[in-house]
Amino acid sequence: MRRLTQLADALGCRRYLEIGVNQGNTFLALAIEERVGVDPQLAFDWQRHDGRDGIELHACSSDEFFAALSAKQHFDLIFIDGLHTYEQTYRDILHALLHSHRRTVILIDDTLPSDVFSTMRDQQACIEARHRVSGVVDASWHGDTYKVLPLLTVFHPDLRLLSLVDGGNPQTLLWRPPLPQPEDPLRTLQAMAAVQNLAAADFLWLLTNLQLWNPVSEAEGLATLLQDLGVG
Repeated sequence: MRRLTQLADALGCRRYLEIGVNQGNTFLALAIEERVGVDPQLAFDWQRHDGRDGIELHACSSDEFFAALSAKQHFDLIFIDGLHTYEQTYRDILHALLHSHRRTVILIDDTLPSDVFSTMRDQQACIEARHRVSGVVDASWHGDTYKVLPLLTVFHPDLRLLSLVDGGNPQTLLWRPPLPQPEDPLRTLQAMAAVQNLAAADFLWLLTNLQLWNPVSEAEGLATLLQDLGVG
């Protein structure tokens, strides 16, 4: 939530979208004028908040939400923390881009798994495998969300991304830079190789191709973003 608060304050965000609200801890704590939240399994008394204090909640899948959303609706800040699969995360990003403007910032959660177990697509299987192999009881789970990064590199060269790797759970910032990004042929080739066979892009592959995620400190990432957008 700290990162979202910093972004909202620095960018002067008035309209916020969160995909994957769950218990609403982050969503309800943010002080943004208009907040829209989406989750098929809202795990709190969401009806008590819906329609009050600029809050709008939708108990449905993100695909259903976007299908019904007016093309005129745009958001200043979008947080994607939905289903932990790269297919759905990529769909959420594509939909989010359709409802964004030139200065919209997208923050994608769970883009760098903590270990090989956390890359599993099923959370319970992840927890059980980690405990069975290492004896560690740890519910950390990221799924294969990380695979959206090669897709973004290959198919969206107009976007800029930086992954924040300290100060909490790794997350990736995504935005439209005001000027075209310089071409990096090697980076593009590495991403294209992964896109051609995403099934082979396992945890070991991730560790050896980490530069595709543009890993930076939180302070550096936020400063770069704000400077790029001419804020501060």
